[in-house]
Amino acid sequence: MQGLSQQEFITLYESCKNTVYHFLLKLSGNPEIAEDLTQETFLKAYEVMDRFDSERGSFSSWSCTIAKNLYFKHFNRTKKETGNVSINVENFPELSGGNHEDPLELEKNSLNLALKDGVSRLPEPEKSIILLKEIQKKTLKETADALGISERTVSRRLLSAFRILRTHLEAEGIGL
Repeated sequence: MQGLSQQEFITLYESCKNTVYHFLLKLSGNPEIAEDLTQETFLKAYEVMDRFDSERGSFSSWSCTIAKNLYFKHFNRTKKETGNVSINVENFPELSGGNHEDPLELEKNSLNLALKDGVSRLPEPEKSIILLKEIQKKTLKETADALGISERTVSRRLLSAFRILRTHLEAEGIGL
């Protein structure tokens, strides 16, 4: 997209900034990191705008791919510095419970806690794939686009994530 004016870029930025911010917030669980990386994403997008091809996808998907790459770069750098960092599964209320007095609800909550723990232990990008595809109910294509990988890779990694989760749950005494 050669010759994009600053105003045209600002229009694209305004239309996508919230999507990118919320995507990064879900990944990081930290509003400050999400905000910093959102700004960094659009600075990078502006620098490499000539690489954007509207025939291959939307500006929003392209921006989320840049955001994802910057997040993983940040994730790996922070992991090296501190020894541990993770996507915050606390930001996925779909994995938490309801009525704590009903025995069926208690069992459901127990399973949800075990699932939440299992998902939090998954390596990247399996964790992101589970969160996007299974928790947020994104399509295979949307998940692949958001993570900048092929749909086939999403499918293979999803199967791998399920195997890891099953092993974790069986180790916790929960059979599926």
